[in-house]
Amino acid sequence: MGLISAKGNEAVQSAGKSAVDLSEIMIRLKDKEAVKVRLLSAEDFVEYEAISEFSLGVYTQPSREPLGEKDYFIEAGKLAKQKAEGVDEKFEKLYPRKRYLIAMADIGTGKLRAWDCSKSQFNNFVAQLEEYKELIEDGEQIVFNFKRSGNSTDTTYTLQPVMKKLTAKEQESYDSFDNVEADIPFFESLLQPRTPKLQVAVLKEKGFPVEKYFPEIGLDSEGESVGATPEAEEASPLDSI
Repeated sequence: MGLISAKGNEAVQSAGKSAVDLSEIMIRLKDKEAVKVRLLSAEDFVEYEAISEFSLGVYTQPSREPLGEKDYFIEAGKLAKQKAEGVDEKFEKLYPRKRYLIAMADIGTGKLRAWDCSKSQFNNFVAQLEEYKELIEDGEQIVFNFKRSGNSTDTTYTLQPVMKKLTAKEQESYDSFDNVEADIPFFESLLQPRTPKLQVAVLKEKGFPVEKYFPEIGLDSEGESVGATPEAEEASPLDSI
């Protein structure tokens, strides 16, 4: 990968883009909350490799390995499984898992958004979607109520057609998505891997001997990455997808 990422008009367009605000784009519902959505197609979803272990301060995030780069969380997990000297077995929990992003057009906000889910949640969603797949593919107008019920392991997500007629504002929002597509660049904009320095800083905080196994990543005496920017000092649940 070169150091130059864009040239000419592409550079102008790139400079004009703002960073994606995941707090606005990602669909995160609490118990009994719901959102009205339009599904632009019956296949607006992608699979990716994720790392997640809340007990170790590792919130859901894409792995760096598909980029051809070392993912220090995964490396820590491998060392733990190998019973490497000084590595606590708790780090064995750090390994990649398949997760899924499903795009939905939010009728309320007028924005194309996405829901991040586990494999079991994805399979459940697809099973529900199957009943309406033909209607969606035929371009029939159909709005869904996407709702969360329960908490923790008892959480379920349901997709139900909205029978009530849309308001004029909702209809306008629905129609605004007629030519919108959930393309690969949209999904990729939501996948933001943590930097190697941030990964190593999180591992050090949880007791991993980073100086011994990852000496190429410099950390100061307080565990912060040398040269780290303020906004990259910690990972929070809000930043996770």
